[in-house]
Amino acid sequence: MKAALVVLAALLPLAALGADTVAYRAPVEVDVTGFKAKIDDGRVVCTWRRYKRDDFLAYKLVKSSTKETPVYPEDPAIFSGTGPGDLRFEDGKLAEGTWRYRLIIITRFNDRWVSAPVTVVVDGDALKRAAPTAADFEDQ
Repeated sequence: MKAALVVLAALLPLAALGADTVAYRAPVEVDVTGFKAKIDDGRVVCTWRRYKRDDFLAYKLVKSSTKETPVYPEDPAIFSGTGPGDLRFEDGKLAEGTWRYRLIIITRFNDRWVSAPVTVVVDGDALKRAAPTAADFEDQ
């Protein structure tokens, strides 16, 4: 029984054990992710292209005001999507400053495919939202 558990544990991807115990491979920047980050109505909207390979495990999105090239798990994820169709994130937790956003694709082989960082400058005007419309309210 003990030998069977050891074999089973060896077959599990390291990512299943959690980010703090995973030995990820060095990140590789790929320029085909289509990753974009832009300010829209008081939030930063991030979008990217769907990763179609069968080794997909997760999308991670990181954000930093101090690092030029943030990367997961060295920098905490502000978004984690485990469905290949999770192609959008809206960051409404903004503060003034220069921020770098980056998409990381994690594979079941512990590869990290990363986008180029996208710089977004948030100023006081960017923090303002438009007045609500009827679509912003729910009927009872």
